[in-house]
Amino acid sequence: MPAPRIGTLLTITGALLTPTGAALYVLPGPGLPLLVLGLVTLTAGLATLTATRRDKTSGPHHDRNRDLT
Repeated sequence: MPAPRIGTLLTITGALLTPTGAALYVLPGPGLPLLVLGLVTLTAGLATLTATRRDKTSGPHHDRNRDLT
């Protein structure tokens, strides 16, 4: 599975787990571990997407001057 797809899946999963964990934290339930897991997953997904985006634009085959002309 390509890295951008993994980053997207991690970001979506983290975005869903974070509000669920926050709601369970406010309500009586085990929300703190789910909230922390959601935040960690969201952060890992965003970091993966950022790293793969940088790899696409900073490689030796990418010419920034060609985009300007």
